[in-house]
Amino acid sequence: MNVSLALIGFVGGVITGLSPCILPVLPVILLSGGAQGARDGGAGRGRRPYLVVAGLVLSFSVFTLVGTVALAALPVPQSVIRWAGLGALVLLGIGLIVPRVERWLEAPFAWIPQRQARAEDGGFVLGLVLGTVYVPCAGPVLAAIAVAGATGRIGADTLVLTGGFALGTGLSLLVFALAGRAVAERVSAFRRHQRAIRIASGVAVLGLAVALTFNLAAVVQRVIPDYTSALSRGIERLTEPAHSSAATAELATCVDDSLYTAPAGPRDCGPAPAFPQVTAWLNTPGGKPVDLSELRGRVVLVDFWTFDCINCRHVIPHLEDWYRTYHDQGLDVVSVHTPEYSFERDIDSVRAAAGRLGVNYPIAVDNDYASWSAWGVLAWPTVFLIDATGTVRYIATGEGGYDATKRVIETLLDQA
Repeated sequence: MNVSLALIGFVGGVITGLSPCILPVLPVILLSGGAQGARDGGAGRGRRPYLVVAGLVLSFSVFTLVGTVALAALPVPQSVIRWAGLGALVLLGIGLIVPRVERWLEAPFAWIPQRQARAEDGGFVLGLVLGTVYVPCAGPVLAAIAVAGATGRIGADTLVLTGGFALGTGLSLLVFALAGRAVAERVSAFRRHQRAIRIASGVAVLGLAVALTFNLAAVVQRVIPDYTSALSRGIERLTEPAHSSAATAELATCVDDSLYTAPAGPRDCGPAPAFPQVTAWLNTPGGKPVDLSELRGRVVLVDFWTFDCINCRHVIPHLEDWYRTYHDQGLDVVSVHTPEYSFERDIDSVRAAAGRLGVNYPIAVDNDYASWSAWGVLAWPTVFLIDATGTVRYIATGEGGYDATKRVIETLLDQA
């Protein structure tokens, strides 16, 4: 069983490392992890791509598994790791451009003997910092890891899955880093302009920090389709869904089926659950909770999402369009924001992201994963359609299938 989990995690990691969500960090991997690690640049620097990627996957894995639980036990904001990572990126970027700043950053480590580590120019440290801001796409494999870490339910299976995922995503990123190094080693212009490469690497690091701070990366990601969705569907077929016992067997079966392919039309998936233990309600009068029983007679679309998930961003414009088109005909939309990473638990950040993305319908902030568990969700995003009687009739997991979802909305409205 553990071998199968490791293999599933590994393949899921490889696919994630090739997906659009790596685009923000790709210039840094190519330049600072690859081109700057060209072996002609000095003794030992050929190891730099390996060190950058190793640091990234290590810190990402650790913070994904224990970051949320650790922060919850401390009187600090949930976003502290991300902001600390962004600050460290700025310092590292400036250090690559201005040697004096780099020497200042290295000063605390001057006591370390045999400082050949300087040949790698802090590649491992850069990787560690990148891991705090690296936000890969959310498929069922990563969702299982993130939810287990956020809820503190970390068992042997979770560790095996995480290890496989880290190796897989690390392999994909290493390919990019080694490609950048190979180009730098073979093109004489790179060998002659090592200083220019360092400056370009610093600019790339600073650019990443700025893009993440001001959500510029999200704008680019939103317009790029997920070209790995077909591959992701393949790995989803291999996963063994792990539902919370809070979800009914009837609903869990429908969610399982939605991982493979959305049904062609409405089906009976049992009564829609409530939204238990909601941390806060946004976009409702006075923060009033939404009671599905009060919406009987109308069709309700429930969308589980998280604001830094590229796949979720791709779905939101379709939800907005359906809400505008069908609201007067009897369609309501309820958004359930269940965080994937600790910084997504901050309510003000959720509110700001909703404003940027145009999420104007009610939002249930599900920081305790109670609604996620009650509805048996397995991945971000997941869309549920509830008919006028309060029965779940359709579930779509992931991107795509928009025409089918639209047809079911129209069918349920006609029936209502």
